[in-house]
Amino acid sequence: HPLVAELDGQLAGCANGLRNGNAGWLGNIIVLPEFRGRGIGHALTAELVEFFRARGVVHQILIATKLGEPVYRKLGFETVAQYVFMKRETDGAPEPAAGVRQATALDYPAILALDRVLTGEQRAPFLGRFLADARVHVSPSGAVDGFYLPALANGPVLAENEAAGLALLASRLGDGAHTAVVPEANAAALDFLQRRGFVETARAPRMALGPDAAWRPTSVYGRGAGY
Repeated sequence: HPLVAELDGQLAGCANGLRNGNAGWLGNIIVLPEFRGRGIGHALTAELVEFFRARGVVHQILIATKLGEPVYRKLGFETVAQYVFMKRETDGAPEPAAGVRQATALDYPAILALDRVLTGEQRAPFLGRFLADARVHVSPSGAVDGFYLPALANGPVLAENEAAGLALLASRLGDGAHTAVVPEANAAALDFLQRRGFVETARAPRMALGPDAAWRPTSVYGRGAGY
């Protein structure tokens, strides 16, 4: 659900809402510098909030910049978690990613079911277009217990256990990734990245209006965007 704001006939800002069942993400809320301080960011955010409310969306979520956080707080959003942004300047040595293989169409239902449990969102219609390049981690019992989507912006990695998450994260780094964003609560992922030369560059709050989705931050080994 994309929006634009106009002022005196000029494009002044934009915003986008991404609906995943009963969860809605607010993103790309941008106001051009020359138009800031006039309530445009507030108006765009409020419009998305009402759009989601009218459609019965229970969980309204966003990741805030320092510039946007005061605007969201005024509308009732509260911090529910922190994301840590990591970066390294050089490539690391290739690492084995035990248990990781290319996904097949037979794995797609397991990927989508796992995503539903770990994120608390109904993302199947959105994720469907990114599954062709997916990689999965397979447990000793043969079950898919984690996945990595290289084709989706930032290459999200989600897994229900540490072994799967770190193996998939190693696979992502093997693709040459120099950046990563993981929840502060996922100490295993942060330690893994730090030991491979990544350093923290920023933090940003995850904010929710009303109840947050029933997600598992310790199962997120790499955040994906998608706006």
